[in-house]
Amino acid sequence: MERLGVYQILGPTNCNDPHIPDYCADYLRQMSQAMGVEVYAAQEEDFVAQDVHVFFIGSGGTAAPFSHVCGCVDGPYVLLTVPAYNSLAASMEILSYLQRNGKQGEIIHGTVEENARRLLAILRAAQARKAIASMRMGAIGEAITLVASCADHATLKQRFGADLVVLEVQELVDEYHKGGYPENEYTRALKASGYDPVEMEKALNVYGAAKRLVEKYGLKAMTLRCFDLLGSIGTTGCLALAILNAEGIPAACEGDTRSMLAMTVLYQLTGQPVFMANPSQLDRHNSEMIFAHCTLPINMPDSYELTTHFESGLGVALAGELAPGPITIFKCDETMERYYVQDAELVASLHRDDLCRTQLHIRLPQGTDYFVTAPISNHHMICRGHWADVVEEFFKQAKSE
Repeated sequence: MERLGVYQILGPTNCNDPHIPDYCADYLRQMSQAMGVEVYAAQEEDFVAQDVHVFFIGSGGTAAPFSHVCGCVDGPYVLLTVPAYNSLAASMEILSYLQRNGKQGEIIHGTVEENARRLLAILRAAQARKAIASMRMGAIGEAITLVASCADHATLKQRFGADLVVLEVQELVDEYHKGGYPENEYTRALKASGYDPVEMEKALNVYGAAKRLVEKYGLKAMTLRCFDLLGSIGTTGCLALAILNAEGIPAACEGDTRSMLAMTVLYQLTGQPVFMANPSQLDRHNSEMIFAHCTLPINMPDSYELTTHFESGLGVALAGELAPGPITIFKCDETMERYYVQDAELVASLHRDDLCRTQLHIRLPQGTDYFVTAPISNHHMICRGHWADVVEEFFKQAKSE
């Protein structure tokens, strides 16, 4: 199990209830259960080495002790409280002290479940930022026709810390002609589906070629200018990207490097497969939209049928069926300053003949004006669950640097 060490601070034993240490230990056990992360009272050395620094204010009388130990780390300072023993009052004193000294801090106070959700958001955001900062991303052909979807390489490196490697599509074509792909749960299930074996083999060989380039260049995310494949090898990258995404390699289509970045951010924050989709129809009056594309991660739908790529009628693509429920819609650019996120609800999966193969009818409680007034280009990322608070924390941490 993942672990999170907190710096526990208790008041003087001569004026505190003797049950406080046991109470605090039990509270940390409850937090561990709610978070799915072992939360424990850490020694200072372990505490300092972590990406997130949480001070566990277990009682009153802790402001002075905090002022003596807080210098072991830089802010922002997270103050986790308990609903008893003057923990909140002491944390307010501490936060005032921090602010008076020009430092940032936050009090986490609520139910165990609320506190766990907030701590998880802080932890996931810090972990995602660290992971992306060491990443090498790859563009197998950058976007040509998408005039607002190419990330500026220098800005990507400066703001996110990630490197972008640009490869020629021909390198993937050469790999494709070598043939071969990994045998795994996805390739075995696809070959057993009964779909046209010739087309399936071509599509899986694109997956094999892309997988070898990912390994050759040490890529942790990629995008493919997939329309180039139509003329050169007579198939598409839809299935290849669907499998790579399921394997934890964020894989965008159309050479869209901004979408590759947004897909990577959302995947790192949530651990959920991410669907890169076109906003295809909008109903402003009812705050509803339809999103559709052919590159659904193969492990995201509840069920799927195999068909062709929509525009070309070639290759193999997934027409997925997802059960209604909570989803998140997200997009960002490489500046760390522009992003969009909204918790939304999937109403139904559609099966229209005039849209890309996987089609999601979505209700957006905050409305749809953004999409027609100031969108961050075309493609937007969708994953299951409500994660807006985690996304907001990711960008909040970036701004606090």
